[in-house]
Amino acid sequence: MSKRSDLGVVSRYWWLPLITGLISIGLGIWCLCDPSGSLPVLAYVFAACLIFAGCMNFAFAFSTYGSYSGWGWSLALGILELLCGIWMWCLPEPALLASFMFFIGIWILVVSINGICESCMLASFNSAWAIWMVLLLICTIIFAIIFISNPILSAITEWVWLGISLITYGAYRIFFSSQMKKLGKFTGGVL
Repeated sequence: MSKRSDLGVVSRYWWLPLITGLISIGLGIWCLCDPSGSLPVLAYVFAACLIFAGCMNFAFAFSTYGSYSGWGWSLALGILELLCGIWMWCLPEPALLASFMFFIGIWILVVSINGICESCMLASFNSAWAIWMVLLLICTIIFAIIFISNPILSAITEWVWLGISLITYGAYRIFFSSQMKKLGKFTGGVL
């Protein structure tokens, strides 16, 4: 007889991607509305969000240890996010602003590639929605590459690409969240 507390360890946390998606969309809209004013605050907010996301990935990894095979990836991503967030938070403001421009583009690439892996892993339950999620993530990667290619020289134009990247990534996370919730219902709470 299996313990009921071990069931639903993945779908139980459907709200975490929803929160990150909403935050990403909010930050993306803010970048589009106020590119020059958003930079210093966005850099510190991003560092704080990385620390928070790292803690959440730690919690997810430890709560799913032994019952979910992908717990190690969550732990690795949590360590990376926590270290990068603390490093960014400790930088003086001029250095933070200069490094933030490149760091956020690289971060968007890393989480988008991780998202493609998540989508492919869950594709066996519903391949139609996985295709849409992967397409959103590919768009996000393209926008992030455009941003990284020249983030400082054409500042305002590049903030448009950053804003769009954050919005498409946020849309993916919200869609992923809804699919995680449906997955829990589809599997009867097993995943």
